[in-house]
Amino acid sequence: MKTGLSTASILAILAISAAAALAQDAKTYQVGTRLDGYNSPVMFTPTKAVPVNGAITENIATTTQNILNQEAGFLKKGLVKPIGEEAFSAWELVSDEGGADHRQTAPNPLTYYAAGTSSSLLTQLERMIQVMDLEVEEVKVESKISFRWNDPMTDHWTGYTDTVISNILITSNESPEVIRELKERAVEAWAVGEALANETAIDVGISVNSDDWLGIQSAPGAVGSPISMDHGRKITDVTPDLTLATVEIEPDLSVDMHAFPNPFVFSEISIAESAGDAERPYLHRVRAKSLTENYQTWDLLTDDSRGYDGIDAAPTSRDLFTVGTSFCLMSQLTANRFYMMSQGQQIDDFRVEHQFDYQQDNFMTPTMTGHLDGVITRIAVDSDVEEEIAVDYAKQALAMCFAGEGIMNATEMKTSVFLNGENLEEGV
Repeated sequence: MKTGLSTASILAILAISAAAALAQDAKTYQVGTRLDGYNSPVMFTPTKAVPVNGAITENIATTTQNILNQEAGFLKKGLVKPIGEEAFSAWELVSDEGGADHRQTAPNPLTYYAAGTSSSLLTQLERMIQVMDLEVEEVKVESKISFRWNDPMTDHWTGYTDTVISNILITSNESPEVIRELKERAVEAWAVGEALANETAIDVGISVNSDDWLGIQSAPGAVGSPISMDHGRKITDVTPDLTLATVEIEPDLSVDMHAFPNPFVFSEISIAESAGDAERPYLHRVRAKSLTENYQTWDLLTDDSRGYDGIDAAPTSRDLFTVGTSFCLMSQLTANRFYMMSQGQQIDDFRVEHQFDYQQDNFMTPTMTGHLDGVITRIAVDSDVEEEIAVDYAKQALAMCFAGEGIMNATEMKTSVFLNGENLEEGV
């Protein structure tokens, strides 16, 4: 017989379980940490595609797991690494959700996703400015991504990425015609944007109580500070709330965790701009926030300085987009775990692993194009429920995942360019 539990009861049970786990020694995490070693995914073998005919490939793998914390039920960590790229490090990133009763301690999944989206567009603009030999004083990207849940806490719970607004702000004496051409070429080279705008094939695998799980259990931990340092450089922090020059921002959504609205609609905003580092010219400062109560505004660095001397200063923009997708699926598995508990079904633990296969053809030429060729998604579930129930639980979380839906299906993209404050899309 199934036993119905309220959301408050579920949270209380999880808090008691986490408190028991925290009787162990809890690890203190930075939001972002460079790793000397790299622990490969265990549910598939990562591969590096061989580029041909002037292309580059970026095959990014992630592996994630929960961090047990009674005050932060959505706390998790992820390892992300471009496969076969010695110049790009492995990074451990931590993610957290906020809410009415908890102020987040690390960026939420969709903040990583949004930051990666705007930063990766900025990279293509900067590369194309170099290729076209243009005189540009400043370029930055303002973005707003709209997400939606339908029918939360039901068997029909689904998530969507509805719209991606990307506004390019340029200060330059170049002509409007040249700047329009710059925008069009950069958008064609933008692999993340192409992934969102088009349908992408996803190879999904779900394992239940697999031997791969042995020795890999979630452990207690917490985030010590929003500030992460690497080689004397601050790579993460919180910052005052954003003001966007070209995008309307609604007030933060107040969410009652005991009664989700239906539909549940919210947005992520971001600003990506150059960090002004001459040695790492594609180092970006990205500020991003979920427009939701008790979610902080995060200040993150990304580094897409491919081919330059020295070590990378931060994860790449596509690292953030990829791990943001992994974290999003982890959050949906957590949320759906609450729902399963309300139906009398116990899910003990879970993890997610991904590989995203990005490619840019005709790299650093005027005809550069970018695309996402495929995605591997693996979910491991640990539970005493029947295998069919555990698989259905994972499938439901996949359907709930905003980020994954944005990649699997075509998303509405609205990309505009502003030259010296004037919107060049108006009247075109």
